[in-house]
Amino acid sequence: MSIEVYLETSRVRVHWDSEARWIYIEYREWFATAEVDTGMEAFLKAQRDHRATKCLSDSRHRRVVQPDAQKLLMGSWVPQAAALGLKRLAIVLPISQVALGTVESLMCGYREYVETEAFATVEEAAAWLSVESAAVVAQA
Repeated sequence: MSIEVYLETSRVRVHWDSEARWIYIEYREWFATAEVDTGMEAFLKAQRDHRATKCLSDSRHRRVVQPDAQKLLMGSWVPQAAALGLKRLAIVLPISQVALGTVESLMCGYREYVETEAFATVEEAAAWLSVESAAVVAQA
């Protein structure tokens, strides 16, 4: 498996998985809005570099998303990613029940732009991303 890392901090990792052909975001803990901005830029660069249409967001260890970060994600990241061709977003839900509420709220907004599904495990999310969506197949 070939991995190209776009961002690596103690709080988040963004990389391109060339075998799976998707961007993988691993949230490791809480992070500030400034770090969300850095993560968004890393994601968008990976997306441009590889014309990525799929993303696996491993949010198991994610903490509460601050309101200003939520606005940034919904107002900037998701529309930009969709405009660049993002079609499918698989989200592995947080273990923290407090964080779960904010992630579920974000997912509702994401669905306006991209096909988004929630999963309990990384394996389930990867399996879903590996199968072409019915909408994509219908367009072919």
